Amino acid sequence: MHDAPHPRFACDESFPGRQVLRLARRAIERYRLDLRGLRVLTEASTGYRRVTPVIAALAGADEVYAIGRDTAQAARKEAEAQTAYLAGLAGAQDRVKLLATRLLAPMATVDVITDLPGVRPVDEAVLRNVAGTAAVALMGSAAAWRASDVDVAACRRLGIAVAAVDEDAIGLYRYLAVEVARGLLTLAVEIVGSTVLVAGDGKGYAYVVHGLAQMGARVLVAAPESAGRIALYGGEKAADALGDEAALGRLAEADALVLCPEAPGTRWIGPGAAVDAARLAAAAAHIAVVTVGGEVDRRALAAAGLRSYLAGGGPDAPFESLPQPLIELHTAGLKIAEVMTRARRRGSSPLAAEQLAAAEAHAEQLPKDLGARR
Repeated sequence: MHDAPHPRFACDESFPGRQVLRLARRAIERYRLDLRGLRVLTEASTGYRRVTPVIAALAGADEVYAIGRDTAQAARKEAEAQTAYLAGLAGAQDRVKLLATRLLAPMATVDVITDLPGVRPVDEAVLRNVAGTAAVALMGSAAAWRASDVDVAACRRLGIAVAAVDEDAIGLYRYLAVEVARGLLTLAVEIVGSTVLVAGDGKGYAYVVHGLAQMGARVLVAAPESAGRIALYGGEKAADALGDEAALGRLAEADALVLCPEAPGTRWIGPGAAVDAARLAAAAAHIAVVTVGGEVDRRALAAAGLRSYLAGGGPDAPFESLPQPLIELHTAGLKIAEVMTRARRRGSSPLAAEQLAAAEAHAEQLPKDLGARR
């Protein structure tokens, strides 16, 4: 699965399991997550992602159905073994039920459905069979939602409440600078005294600019915001976007390029993107590239002699290399589902349940017009 074993994939004392459980219990207390009387459908997984069913069990869920799946990263058996190890360490092995397929779960009893890879797609095959007051939690922002992952139209048609996590409201973006720092150090870029060009949009890139500036870097910024606003973050505006000649002209000054798009699937370097690897190498043959949440053609970068680092190990998982951001995100998602499910049990409509979650649990509602986005 990996070129070199990493402790986070272990099933022994080399895995920092007690620290992970400590962080999980703290998050449960902070969010006041209480899943007593509820049953949860989620995934069995590897690395730190194995924590999600354990969080649900620690929060009192009657039963947690954790679905393993063969992926490009790991076999189902690995996901089951790693999840079982952490559940056992937490003393929750009796309530975390490892299942080879979601068809084996007693769907009619399920109250909380997560949209994690082991469960996807959350489609009519799932939605028609779960409890009538069930709720779907998107374990990420509304911007990351894909209709192929969760059929929100079917949720609305069948009266199932569904909402995403407001990642800004729960403070998730503050971890981005740590992920970027990890990538820069891995690529042998000393942050203190270095010059870093950050290209981004949305909310997250500002946290990266501020964090790197606080760590002692000079931060050039290619972003659509004004120079005054960027200066408040601690950066110096270089251009509006990475593809601008002004940005490429400043790359020679930089030791590294950091890409922080708002939409997870944004392609920044490669065919059809604003910049290709050859153009980047021509502008700065020494540059190191760190990507957070976007897509780049890493083979082309390597062929051009450029070093690169993909934070979290994948375009949809910018926080998987550290436990706390993922715990924060998934605990918040479970809390949203808890609020919606309990509201539905009290007789609230799906829309009212979603609105309550937005008011009380940092939920982000999906747009009314789904066709406008997908």
